[in-house]
Formats: sequence, C-alpha cells, structure tokens
Amino acid sequence: MKRLLITSLLFAAFGLAGAQAPKSLTEAQRFFNLKNYDQALPKFLEAFEAGAKDATAFHQAAQCYMHSQNVDDQVKGIPYLEQAIALKSDQPVFYFDLGNLYLKNEQLQKASETFSTYRDKVKADKKALAQAEKGLSAAQNAIAFMSVPRNFTVHSFPGSVNTKYTEYNPVVSADESVMAFTALRPNTGRTRSGDKFIEEILVSYNKAGNWSEAKVVPISSEYNVGTAGISADGQKMVVFMGGASDPGNLFQVTKSGDEWSKTTILAPTINSQGLESTSSLTPDGKVIYFASDRQGGKGGLDIWKIEMKADGKWSLPINLGPEINTKDNEDAPFIHPDQKTLFFTSDGHNTMGGRDIFKTSLVNGKWTSPENMGYPVNTTSNDNYFTLLADGKRAYFSSDRKGGQGAQDIYYLDMPENAMTIPLTMIKGRVINSETGKPMPTKMYVVDNETKKELEFVYDPDPKTGEYLIILPPSKNYDIVIESEGFLPYTLNVNIPNQTYFYELYQQVSLKTIKQFDVVVGQEVVVKNAFYDTDSDVKTEIRKSNEAKLVQTGKVDVYDMMIDLMASSDKEGLDYLVGLIEHTDPIDGINFDEKQNSKIEVATRTYYFDESDESKFEQKKVDGKTIFSLPTMNITEEIKNKKTEVKKANFDKAALAKFVKVFFDQGKSDVKAQYNTELEGILKTLQQYPDLGVEISGFASSEGTEEANRELSNKRAIAILDYFNHQGVVRRRIVAKGYGATKDQKASKEEGRRVEVRIVELK
Repeated sequence: MKRLLITSLLFAAFGLAGAQAPKSLTEAQRFFNLKNYDQALPKFLEAFEAGAKDATAFHQAAQCYMHSQNVDDQVKGIPYLEQAIALKSDQPVFYFDLGNLYLKNEQLQKASETFSTYRDKVKADKKALAQAEKGLSAAQNAIAFMSVPRNFTVHSFPGSVNTKYTEYNPVVSADESVMAFTALRPNTGRTRSGDKFIEEILVSYNKAGNWSEAKVVPISSEYNVGTAGISADGQKMVVFMGGASDPGNLFQVTKSGDEWSKTTILAPTINSQGLESTSSLTPDGKVIYFASDRQGGKGGLDIWKIEMKADGKWSLPINLGPEINTKDNEDAPFIHPDQKTLFFTSDGHNTMGGRDIFKTSLVNGKWTSPENMGYPVNTTSNDNYFTLLADGKRAYFSSDRKGGQGAQDIYYLDMPENAMTIPLTMIKGRVINSETGKPMPTKMYVVDNETKKELEFVYDPDPKTGEYLIILPPSKNYDIVIESEGFLPYTLNVNIPNQTYFYELYQQVSLKTIKQFDVVVGQEVVVKNAFYDTDSDVKTEIRKSNEAKLVQTGKVDVYDMMIDLMASSDKEGLDYLVGLIEHTDPIDGINFDEKQNSKIEVATRTYYFDESDESKFEQKKVDGKTIFSLPTMNITEEIKNKKTEVKKANFDKAALAKFVKVFFDQGKSDVKAQYNTELEGILKTLQQYPDLGVEISGFASSEGTEEANRELSNKRAIAILDYFNHQGVVRRRIVAKGYGATKDQKASKEEGRRVEVRIVELK
C-alpha cells in the first residue's frame, strides 16, 4: 500500500511538471517573439527545469543569451545550443550560432570544428557558405594569433569611466591631455522617450596623470550623438549626429577652456545621404580620413579621405582603394601624427572574430597590406576605435572582450619598448601677456620654409588658457607667424633637427608692450623653451612620466614600496618615489623660471616701432591674406647669441661724464633755443657711439599739485625726448621719465623747473 502511494505521488509530480513546462514554454516563446529577451529567458529556464526538452526552445534560450550586452553572458548560451544539436542535428543555424559562441569563448578548436560542420551542411547555399568560410577563417586566425601573443599589456581604463553599460570610441589628444568617448546610458525621459538607451558624449581631462571625472558634453540633438574624432591638439572634436531618417553625418565642436561650442560643419564635401560614422584629422588639418557607406565604395563602410586644396577648399572624397577597403566594413580610421601610419577597424581582412584593429603604412605614396595588430590587442570579440599617442608609447581603444564590466569598455595598452620609432617633435606651449599673466586671442600660421608653401596650417590656441600643441616632422624649418590681440604680428623661426626619436618641447611665449609716457612704442617677445638635449633625457623623462602614471593610478602599491625604501634607508629611491607621486606632465607643471630650472633656454627680442617702418616689415601671405610681420625672430640663434654674447665697451669712457641741464619757464615745456648747442653736443656723442644711450629726467617746481607737477615733468621730458628722436636717435636708446616736483629742498623754484640729460651705457 505504501509503495502504491509513493508511485501515485511520483506520477502526480511528473504530471504537474509536465503541465508546468508547456505553460512556461508558451510564455517564453511569446516574449521571445516580441523580442523581449530579458523576460523570455527566465521562462525558458523555468520550462527546462520542469523537464521541457525541445530543440527549438534550447536554440531560442541560447539566442536570449546572445542578445546580452556582455560577452560573458552571451557565452552562457553554449550548453543550450549543444543540447539543441543533440536533439536535432539537422539544423545548420544551430551550428552557426554555436560556432560563433565557441569563438567568443575562445574555445577555438571547437569553433573551427563547428564551423566546418556548418559548412558541410550549407554547401548549396552560397550566402551561408560564405558565412561558414568567414567563421572558419576567423577561428583559424585566432588559433594562429593567440598561439603567439604579442608583447602588449592591456589595461582596463582606471576610475569610473567603465560601467555596466556601454563606453566606446575613445578619442584622445596627441599629448594625452583630453579624452572624449561615447557612452550608452538609460533614457531617463530627457530625449527620445521611446528609446531604452541614449548615446551621450563624455569628456575627461588628464590632470597630472589623473583623469578627471567624465562630464557630459552638451550636444543639442534629439537623436544619436557620439565621438567621431579629435584634433591632435584636442581643440577640435568631430561628433557623429544622426536623426529619425538620417543614418548620421559628421560635425565639429571646438574647445575653449573646459567648454565646447555648438556644432558646425566639419567640411562641406564630407557628408552624403549615406552614413558617415568616424573620422581622423592630420595634425596640420589638411587631410580628413573618414568612414562612409556612400555610393562608390567597395562594400559596407569604407575608408575615404578629403584633402584641402591650395585655394583652401576641400576636395571631393577619395576612396583609399581595395588594399584597405573590402566587401565587409572598414571603420574608425586613425591617422597617426606622423601622417604615415593609419589604424582602422575591420570585420574583413584576416580578422580573428568580430571587428579587429589593423595597421597600414604609407610607403612611396601607397598603403601597405593591412596588418592585424594581433593578440591581445585583438580578441575573438569586437575590438575597435584605436588611438595611438604621438610618442607611440600608449594607445587607447574599446572592446567588448571577455572580462569587461559592460558591453563595450575602454582600454589602454602600453606599447613595447621600440615598438614604434616616431621621430616627431611635439611643441606644447602657451601664449600669455606677461603684464597680466593671462592669454589673449591668438592665431598661429605655420609656414614651411623649405617647400615654400605659403601656409602649412592655422592653429587657434585655447582662448581661455592660451595653450597650443604643434606636431612637426624632423629636418624641417618653419616660420610661425603669430597674431595676438593687442600686439603687432610677429614671426618665430623654428628649426626641427633630424632626430630619430620622439621629442617633446614645452614652450612659453610672453608678450609685453613697451611704453614711454603711456604711449606704446614697441613690444617685447620672450620665448622660453624647456629643451631635452639628448635622446636619453627624452627617454628618461618619458619613462618617469609612465612610472608616475602607474603610481598615481594605483597600479603599484606605493605604501609597500615606501616601507621597503625606508627600511633600507634608500633616500635616493625614496626621493624618486615622492617625485613620481608629485610628477606632472602638462605645461602647468613646467617651471619656466630659468634661474630655477636649468633646462629652460630663453630667447628675447625687443621691437621698437620707430625702427620698424613699413620697409622693414616682412610680408607673409597666409590664409588668403597678407600679414605684415615684425622681423623674424630666429629662436635658435637668439638663444645661441645670448649664451655667447660678451659685451665689450666700444666707446670713450669719458663720454659718460657728459651731462646737461635744460631749464624751463614756470608752467612751460618749450625747449629754449639757448640749449641747442649743448643738446647738439649730446647728439654728436650718441651718433659717434651706437652703444651709448641717453637718460632724460624731467622735474617741476613744488608750487602746483602733485598730479599737475607729474604731468608737467612728463611734458618737459617728452620735449627733450622728441628732440633726440626727431634727430634719428631711436627710442631703444632713450630712457625718459618725469619725476614730478624736485626732491631737492635746497633747489630754487627756477632750478626745480628742469630736465637733466646724461649719456648712459646701454644694457
């Protein structure tokens, strides 16, 4: 009786489970057909727990996993596809999906075998056969690349940038001072209420090796927006904007301090009725590489370029050709500042699964066959949007590889030593008004003296910081014509040596007006360069910068290191570690005081306008106009002259004893004729000895107010100044000042109304 009762209970349980399974399965498939995979999946699992065994259901459950954002969740579909094939082995799609999941899970041999089986089952279907061959090729490529990993170290981006959502397409300035990226975030009702997620552009700034909290860049759009590129100096960002019926085009925003402008047209010939997704600008701004699926391409997305013509207009788009573009998709071009190395993303070529990053070089005007960057840069997942810093030491990219926090995450990698020899010079500087310490609106026109090009590029320093970044190739000589508000245009000559290594130069240009009695009579230009004299200095500083970032971002245990150094009484090591903690890379970290920093070299040029008549100005044809510039300042020669200059007295010392007093009537500033002979004597001495100057000191008697006396003393000094200046003595040789009422208590009122004129040695 007891045995019969147990049997009855078992039958009842199986009956309940059998009834529960069809119900859960029905609900699961209803959600699946509505593409509501998040709700379908638990119902499928509930049905399987209740005993459901249906090949289609197992396949659908696997597809729910495959729609997950995270690869680690996607590969959870593998056992369900294996069960689907065990129940029904005649469905080719089961093998195709399983092959892709094996590939993503890096079960490469199984992926290869599964794609082979799929190929055998679809021989009659050309499209499916092509998919099989592509999957099989990817698996075999992955086996080859992963068996010989390259010497790259890949890191997840530190801090809070990566989340459980999606972060991708990092665009980074050449000096690593600014990074923007696209983030997919839940739609909180701000825009496009029907969309579950919206795209936003976020930006972060590198402050002394630490990235600031990423902030949203406000782009006015009701639809998709995203990063699409950034200029080498970080002043211009290219953004992608789509619409309800618009696939998406490229626009630009410009930076002022930490703020970004409204979007404007990037170039009139770049956008089409198709999709333009990403771009990359050369440092001189004359070539834009971009991805587009416009008509005339080789397949899906292709890489194109437009070039600025001599008349300043943009060319029509040029396809990079079959060496680069395939019938698949080529996207995310990044042209390195050397303008010879191009990185891009492709799901064609010899990919090892999904999208991979490729590299090609421009040799004799032609692009070399693209090279897969290999493992671990590329994985069997999607790896894309690659950016390499100007010095070739670090790269950024995004990937949905295993182990990530969300869908795509942002990663960086440290390139192996000597992975790329990049003989570029990166000038990072600022232009300031030395009297206020603040920047002023400035434009910089770079002219190549050797090729005689009228204009190489126009740079717009950040209006709020005055900072600029210029990247120049070796063995070149350039004139940089600079227009700064409130000053006459001036020209700096820069000679770039034929170095074989990456070279960083920090520079500060300070401008000061020269006034005599509140009248601007000239301007002073001071250029301070923080030079690295040798290749080893450069490598040492770069190494220290990289080590500082490891310390500051928590990649090494600073506390343990400090304890060990203290225990061993290693003061030198302790000082070095403290230096790493406090190390700064940006120009703000450079001490431009040459008395405190031995690396600073100074070039100074003082221009007096009465020495620079129109015949002495240099005509510079730039940007469609003629700029009259003050004579060119050759920085290298000025620095050299300052170091070697030994001033010799080239005059009769007795000349310094010459002294004249000129007296005036009460309240007057007219020079009486009786003093002409004495003033002519001073003038002859000045004409005889060019190394001598004249000092003019004006005074007044004490009858009037302090302000009136100062004004009168100034007028008297100016009268004498004008006498010498009109006789050909330039203002550079004249020092003049009014002192107000005389301080000599013994002097009579008549003696107080005077100007003292004396010969002085010019400094």
